[in-house]
Amino acid sequence: ILLWFGIFYKNLQKYTTYCLFLSDILNCMYKLKNYLLSMQSHWMINHTTYDAVQETIPQIIKYKSNYGMEDMGKTPVHDVVKKIYPEIYRFPLFRRHFCTLLLKEIDQMKKDIGFAGNEDEDTLRQIPEIVLKEHVPELYRTMWFVVQTVLNPIFNAIWQRDCRDPASIQIANYNLKEKQQGAWHHDESADISVVVPLNTGKYKGGGTAFHNYGEVPPLPTGHALMFPSFNNLHKGLPVESGDRYLLVFWLCDRQKTIDLYHSLS
Repeated sequence: ILLWFGIFYKNLQKYTTYCLFLSDILNCMYKLKNYLLSMQSHWMINHTTYDAVQETIPQIIKYKSNYGMEDMGKTPVHDVVKKIYPEIYRFPLFRRHFCTLLLKEIDQMKKDIGFAGNEDEDTLRQIPEIVLKEHVPELYRTMWFVVQTVLNPIFNAIWQRDCRDPASIQIANYNLKEKQQGAWHHDESADISVVVPLNTGKYKGGGTAFHNYGEVPPLPTGHALMFPSFNNLHKGLPVESGDRYLLVFWLCDRQKTIDLYHSLS
């Protein structure tokens, strides 16, 4: 009996430890208050952009079926996605209504989980953020759907490549009154970054600077700034007052990395 009790007590300790660990994880997760934000559909996508993507998909399929032997040519996406500088583009992505709903949700997120800097980054690049996969998995799944069905076809139209794997999707808050802002950097974990302002006009300052090119002022709410961030040196411009909220996609092609690894090994 004593032996049985000892085994039971030992396993009980392991089970209790596991339950406490699982509880800590669940307590860090935020459950969306607005069901619309968890829907994997295209209701939140700008109608013009959505139609352009749908009309472009047949050209992408034809291009890939020919193994790149023929030029894809101009697509409907090219009428929506506008070049600002070489390799740097803008286009309307989200409807304003979606951004308004998300901002209301962010107010609650600040109370429940809060924004925090990434301690793995140096102090000059630590922007207060909420990483969706870790803290808001419902919204992460919705944004993953947007990457697969909207952003990746746009990448194919512009660059003829896939970039469908999120390295991170996060909500960032540029409001750094007490620390230095705007250090030049590359996004080492991302091939392509997509940055979407959620509340343009509610703050002063902000925008993005690109080395050797120039500055891009804050885009209208819901419009995306898209660029290959691994090889384009850039920085966020200082926010003088207010809170600048951004929805940020860091995207990569994991299969390309795997293939490269195998080719070198």
